[in-house]
Amino acid sequence: MAKVFIGVGHGGADPGAGSGIWREADINLTMALAMRDELERHGVTVGISRTKDENDILTEEISEANAFNPDVAVEVHNNAGGGDGWECYRQTSAAYGKQSLRLAQTIEARVKAAGQNSRGVKTKLMNTGADWFGWCRQVKAPAVLCEGFFVDNLTDRADFTTTESRQALGVAYAHGVLDYLGIEINPVDKPAPEEPEGVQVIYTVQVGAFANKQYADAYCKELQGKGIQAFVTQKK
Repeated sequence: MAKVFIGVGHGGADPGAGSGIWREADINLTMALAMRDELERHGVTVGISRTKDENDILTEEISEANAFNPDVAVEVHNNAGGGDGWECYRQTSAAYGKQSLRLAQTIEARVKAAGQNSRGVKTKLMNTGADWFGWCRQVKAPAVLCEGFFVDNLTDRADFTTTESRQALGVAYAHGVLDYLGIEINPVDKPAPEEPEGVQVIYTVQVGAFANKQYADAYCKELQGKGIQAFVTQKK
């Protein structure tokens, strides 16, 4: 069974970017929980660094991720600084670089399909040539760090004002991970629509179909003789 670890950026005393309804730590959590639920719906075993607003130190996240021994790991963040769109940082190491790139690309495709524009899949390196972000440098699995949208950009954040819209972005992340893992995505079962009050619904049952009207009339008469309400209609 596939295993995925989700790191939830910031939390507790560290709000991340933004404030109020745009407090990054809270948005990250909403997205991450939706991502977790969608992965679990597909039978994936999920580890997650936090499930509520609490301190979530990066070094502890990395230790938890490595102890979980996941097939992939995704760090969920949102951005600030006046830009626009989603972006993702991937690993460059010989051990995980190629897998991390493919993981980032499958998530990107799902994010774009969900309607969010992309600033691209990126790398960021230190002077030593190692990955800048500790998540990318130290997690021992194909890993990416995703920035969903800019909380300080009125245009970019306009599509993410509701809990549902933020959850949808988390679900897009999950679908990208499932694509990477080769797991088919199952549609969500929708309940049958309720019948409006005060409206009588009538169901019809067809018991025969004939090319010859004479046979149709004869069968109709036979049904009527048995007390069954029957009539003949013509369809082309």
